[in-house]
Amino acid sequence: MTDVLDRLTAPAEQLEQRLGPADDPANPYGFAAAARRDDAGAYPDELAAALRSTGFHLDYLPAGMGGTFASFDRSMLLVRAAARRDLNAMPATMFSITAATCVRLHGSAAQQAQVAGLLRAGGAVAFALSEAEHGSDLLANTTRLVPDPAGGGGHLLTGEKWMVGLGQRCDAAYVVARTGERGPGSFTAVLLDLVTAGPGLDRGAPVPAGGMRGIDFAHLRFDRLPVAAEQVVGRPGEALEVAVKAQQVVRLMSTAGSLGCADTALRLTLGFAAGRRTGRAVLLDTPYQRRELAVASAALLAADAVALAAARGIHAAPEQFSVWGCAAKHVVAESVEDAIARCGATLATRAVLRAEGPGGGLFQKLQRDAALVRVVDTSTLANLRSFSGQLPALARAGAVTADEDRARAVFALDAPLPPYDPARLDLNARGRDLPTGTLGAVAAPAAAALAEGGAPAVAALAEQLHAGLLALPAEAERARPGNELVDLAERFAWLQAGACCLQLWWASRHLPLYGQKPGSASWLGACLAYLLARADGRPPRREADLLAPALDTVLDLTAAGRMYAAAPAALA
Repeated sequence: MTDVLDRLTAPAEQLEQRLGPADDPANPYGFAAAARRDDAGAYPDELAAALRSTGFHLDYLPAGMGGTFASFDRSMLLVRAAARRDLNAMPATMFSITAATCVRLHGSAAQQAQVAGLLRAGGAVAFALSEAEHGSDLLANTTRLVPDPAGGGGHLLTGEKWMVGLGQRCDAAYVVARTGERGPGSFTAVLLDLVTAGPGLDRGAPVPAGGMRGIDFAHLRFDRLPVAAEQVVGRPGEALEVAVKAQQVVRLMSTAGSLGCADTALRLTLGFAAGRRTGRAVLLDTPYQRRELAVASAALLAADAVALAAARGIHAAPEQFSVWGCAAKHVVAESVEDAIARCGATLATRAVLRAEGPGGGLFQKLQRDAALVRVVDTSTLANLRSFSGQLPALARAGAVTADEDRARAVFALDAPLPPYDPARLDLNARGRDLPTGTLGAVAAPAAAALAEGGAPAVAALAEQLHAGLLALPAEAERARPGNELVDLAERFAWLQAGACCLQLWWASRHLPLYGQKPGSASWLGACLAYLLARADGRPPRREADLLAPALDTVLDLTAAGRMYAAAPAALA
């Protein structure tokens, strides 16, 4: 590799060595142990303890709060190293990220110290926002915080919060409750110590989920629970805005969990296909399965590039993440679902067997876990709706000259990133979308370089991508609210993903991305072919010739014992 990529992958590689070979049946931090826990519905106590011993659970906290966070691109690879073994590692150690981000955004110094102390000690702070009756319609929530008639500046909290992660075992909870009658300014947050909460709190029975078996969810019920004045977080009426901003970070980090599931699913499937014969041929060498696995490989490589760009983009342009984060979440979740489904088709019957399936039933766990990550922060439709209304204004916004410098900071992996500043997160994206708005300066020279470098088909895809993005403003102007605008939001997400891939190749073509020689465009062609097909609603398998190099790339990474990533960390 290079010093640049080695620095990026170092934390993940150190964790890999600490946890040992994932395919060792005797390894308590390996695939077999994850399958056994899933079968028993057991919490990953031993794995979580091992991760905490390395400081993994503090990787989203800044140094000022006692954390080890450096940058999101490093954190994403670190989380993937744990999630590829067992996705439950994420909720078991990092479910507090939403609450911690909220408190960091508007909590008092004392509240920030309280949260940091709990997390450093291995505790958890739950995030309680959603309600069963209202789902993503947050403005309809009814859990209410009212002044205590007894006086003293306190309040009483009444209502029920739905599917609170780690709700059974958390030490504290950040709860968003209604304090007004109408509009987004009608909600206020409180930080509750649930250990000493008293009879006004009922954690209820554990709520089982199809994925992440063993991770506890709870419906937290409050019945006139006393809340002291110092437990109110920030100013009255600002909680919903802060919570929505914090969820932008959660969407970004959730992509690491999705990629971890897909990495293992594809790795298991390739191992099976390489050792399975059908007639006289090895399954991996049969044309149909090779094409399906090429589609799965392209989907995973594209998802990785999109997640990497977003992880760096939140440093450079956090004010755009009300759109960028949602678009990245959609593309990664949908691409991972596609990749795992194609792996399942290759495994056939073994995809639905438990004891005899790859990894002793691990594949089924991966399917269920990835499905839960897809909707854990919001539904697919709500995610698209959340930014569809911004598309007309976003498409009209003029590019700022300085954006080209910011784009280089995102897509050149050896460029220094500005410090992450969560205070710059916003509810509406400001300015032109960075990946698509600066593509005009890149598309023509990149296409020329691709053509001159012997990749005319990839050059044509780059030109097709640019043309599609140029047509978006007119499409946004014509789109009617409702299905048309939501469909356009989905098309934008796939095209933005293509822009991220092309920009990443252009700015980092001097680096050995995906373990390939610097300047190699084979992975880029596969990713663009896949993403443009999805943007146009075409079956990606029709681009078989362009997708084939993605499988070759993944097979090379498999042989080298590395993660399926642009910065491919070495695996134990």
